[in-house]
Amino acid sequence: MLSKKDHIIYWFKTGNDSWDAAVYLMQGGKNVEALFIFCLAVEKWLKANWVLDNIDNIPPRIHDLQSISSQTDLQLDPMLIDFLDTINRWNLEGRYPDYRFSLHKLATGPYLDEQYLKLQKMRLCLLERL
Repeated sequence: MLSKKDHIIYWFKTGNDSWDAAVYLMQGGKNVEALFIFCLAVEKWLKANWVLDNIDNIPPRIHDLQSISSQTDLQLDPMLIDFLDTINRWNLEGRYPDYRFSLHKLATGPYLDEQYLKLQKMRLCLLERL
């Protein structure tokens, strides 16, 4: 049986793997895919924080980042809380073809560069407690 620490390490490491994959995709110009994988990284780090702050070791099987965050003791800047909503849209729009087209129009190089700066701030906030 895995300990609480093992569960946190699992979410932490898989979040790092997703982050590295997203950076690789971004560098290759696969912007839509990069945004989707960045969303997965943030979700995994939020779930690591969830495990840290809750009695259970298994986080809820949901993907809504604001909902997961609200169930932790994280003290995110209000701008980062709002940014979670933006990141959530990358998840939805990255998964479903009818939304995917709108994300393709949005996911330009400059847009991704701007979002990457915010993602780096988010990453620091989510990892500092782990």
